[in-house]
Amino acid sequence: MANGLRVKCPGCGEVYDVAGSCPCAKCGAPLYASQPAMLHLYRLGSPVGVAVGFGVYVDGQPCGFIANKETIHIPLPYGPHTIHVASGMNRKCNDITVELTPAAPVGYMKVRLKPGFWSNSFELTPANPAEMPNI
Repeated sequence: MANGLRVKCPGCGEVYDVAGSCPCAKCGAPLYASQPAMLHLYRLGSPVGVAVGFGVYVDGQPCGFIANKETIHIPLPYGPHTIHVASGMNRKCNDITVELTPAAPVGYMKVRLKPGFWSNSFELTPANPAEMPNI
């Protein structure tokens, strides 16, 4: 779902794109009602690998994929969270840690594919709300 809410079930680990609060279709656990913070991640447009989804990992756990020019929203608990993006065999990424707190409950990041001489890498950078489409 483009511009959707990307939710990982706390009960079974299944990843969903949802439009609103609902239970996990696999185990019935509430999907995100208990998560007080939010990470917004936008994938900048790229002519290279447009059809390839980038895998999104939060704290080493898979959180589905992000398509070209897509914004996803991932509910998270307060605390530090390490964000990583990968595609296929390419795992080179400058991981970023974001600290979500009651005073700063929302994190904004952009990701792009950075072409390299021998191999491509993923570049994560902090963003501000004005740089984020579809939030």
